Amino acid sequence: MRIAALLVILLVAEVTLAQTRYDVSSLSEFKSALDDAVDGDSIVWKSGRYEDVFMDIKVAGLVVTAESYGSVIFTGASKVEIDADKVVLSGFQFVGGDIGTDDVIRNWGSDVLITQINILGYTSFKYLIVDEDSRRTTISYCNFENRITLADQNILSILVDNEPGYHKIQYCSFRNFRGSGGDMGVEPIRIGVSTQAHLDSRTIVEYCYFENCDGDGELISNKAAQNVFRYNTFENNSKGELVLRHGDEAIVYGNFFLNNMGGVRVREGQNHFIYNNYFSGLTSRAIYLQNESSDPLDSIHIYFNTIVDSEEVKLGGSGSYPPQHVVFANNIFANPRDVIFDDPSGDEVWLGNISSGTLGIDRPSGMSDLDPKLIENGEGFLQLSSESPAIDAAVSGFPPIPVIDGLEFDDLRLDIMQQTRPDEIDQKDAGASEFPHAVDVQPYATTSNTGPGYSNVEAIFSLASSIIGEGSVMWSPEKETYHLGEIITLTATPADGYQFSKWGGDLDGTDNPMMISITEDMNVIAEFAWPVTPPPLGTGNKGAIEIFPNPTSHHVRLALPTGSPSQLSIFIYDVEGKIRLSQKMRVVQDHLEVDVSILPTGVYFLTLQNAGNGEAVAEAAVLRLVKN
Repeated sequence: MRIAALLVILLVAEVTLAQTRYDVSSLSEFKSALDDAVDGDSIVWKSGRYEDVFMDIKVAGLVVTAESYGSVIFTGASKVEIDADKVVLSGFQFVGGDIGTDDVIRNWGSDVLITQINILGYTSFKYLIVDEDSRRTTISYCNFENRITLADQNILSILVDNEPGYHKIQYCSFRNFRGSGGDMGVEPIRIGVSTQAHLDSRTIVEYCYFENCDGDGELISNKAAQNVFRYNTFENNSKGELVLRHGDEAIVYGNFFLNNMGGVRVREGQNHFIYNNYFSGLTSRAIYLQNESSDPLDSIHIYFNTIVDSEEVKLGGSGSYPPQHVVFANNIFANPRDVIFDDPSGDEVWLGNISSGTLGIDRPSGMSDLDPKLIENGEGFLQLSSESPAIDAAVSGFPPIPVIDGLEFDDLRLDIMQQTRPDEIDQKDAGASEFPHAVDVQPYATTSNTGPGYSNVEAIFSLASSIIGEGSVMWSPEKETYHLGEIITLTATPADGYQFSKWGGDLDGTDNPMMISITEDMNVIAEFAWPVTPPPLGTGNKGAIEIFPNPTSHHVRLALPTGSPSQLSIFIYDVEGKIRLSQKMRVVQDHLEVDVSILPTGVYFLTLQNAGNGEAVAEAAVLRLVKN
């Protein structure tokens, strides 16, 4: 017994010694801690704002976290790569950075947890990518928002290998991706790529919230097999829908599709199951089964859904590759905005469905024309009343929900609110919810219970502008204060005779308009210039400018003609007529001191204009600049 107790004490001591905490506040300190750390240790970043931090994590079992969640903000060219197993990355914000075509977070490790991360207003390739080598990565309570680069890359990407990944994306929020929809490539989530359609991913996306994601027509792009999408909310996405793009055996249940362009689009694949979902306020289509030649639809199962106040269900009958073996069983369709169905193939199987409103197709057997008598609950969602003909109205005869190895998911034993349905089919209710309602029908995922647990509400900043030359600056939205990461559009408007030159101060570049992400109090400088080539020598109207010394290497003094105005605009042109330096200056004792040290060796023309009306003050002068 003593020997056993001693072994336990030694084992505990060994574990305790291994669990070392390293507090860091710089990249060099982080690298030093990383060199010393072992499995079970933690590296804790002290609260603050850090630029250009590259965390290359290659120690298995390491915890890399913030002193307090949300208190550590990375910007600039900051990014993370994880190439080790059992790593935890938590509590950080990545805001307003620019890493070009790099990814903000890239993971190769397995059994990795990425949690409580906020990525906001970044210019990047992807926000987060999980590579093929990874297994069982969990991404939870993260927020992905407002990527600056608009086109051609999705936000969160899961890649697939010959073995299933078994990844989870849960309790995350995806918000405010601008764009024109269509095939822009800014999908919030993409699982697999087209060449991986035949591979089993077995990834679960659950309890996530999608809002104002208009960068692409696909809110989720499913491009691999055997993935589960459950209990998510898709709300106010005016250009997108969940898309089963490639791959087979997708499971879609328990989701709320609210006020979007669409609900679920099925482009390719076989054996998809769509059940226990709630569709409302969809402006283009609720469900869209495509007529696609590359991998025609077969065995599409649509059971126990409630579809209200929406545009039609498109059945894909027009074309040479209509969907085959499509089964609609025990659904409720009510109050359509136009017709309920469009473009039938004529081969659909209908079992136990209830509809109210213009059907749009010849009424088949298995589609009852009945008012389902839905009532609005206290949360504003429709559910069965006690008088509904949908109660105990389900019928049998449809293929069962499959079992997928290694995945656990709800089947028709539960309704959309995870209430137990009766075992007997003739005691189950049609539609997504079972009466009576122990829990009112309402979304699981909302703005308040997804994304990081911390809030940016206290990180408030202001925006100001300054002008060089003549013009004005406007920004949208125009407010007194802004939250961290908020996206602002700046527009510069030159005065008559001027042209916009560049942004300065906290910005760089010539884009007009320009989008920026607020990361601190900002003063934006817009520079405007007079867009004319220098006049030839001898054409001035007020005499000559005397320059001393000339040639020079850094500074010159300009002696001005008598009667020059008190405020002048100086322009220095190169021999090609391009403005190389311009600024507004106040005259002191009939002369100006000008710093020209930023210019390279060469010959330049110097002109002066009245800052008030733009009239020439003197003849153009030749300036020679010689650098040692």
